[in-house]
Amino acid sequence: MTSLTKAVRRVTRRPYTVLYTGEARPIVVSLEPGDVITFREAGRRQTWSLPIDRMFRQAVREAAQAQRRERKERRLPTRA
Repeated sequence: MTSLTKAVRRVTRRPYTVLYTGEARPIVVSLEPGDVITFREAGRRQTWSLPIDRMFRQAVREAAQAQRRERKERRLPTRA
């Protein structure tokens, strides 16, 4: 595996409406040294950064919640 020594930037394939402008723009995602992930809308300067471990924990939490919801939905019809 390659260590992250300089920033790696990628642009999303499709635009997303993120801010309250109503205008959809692609998102620029940057993996940066120090284990930080940064987001910004293409064509804008404002950035939002988070530690990668926090993003990973959030992804795991959301997957666990979705799994719990699925199990609960499968059980409910059998009780009726």
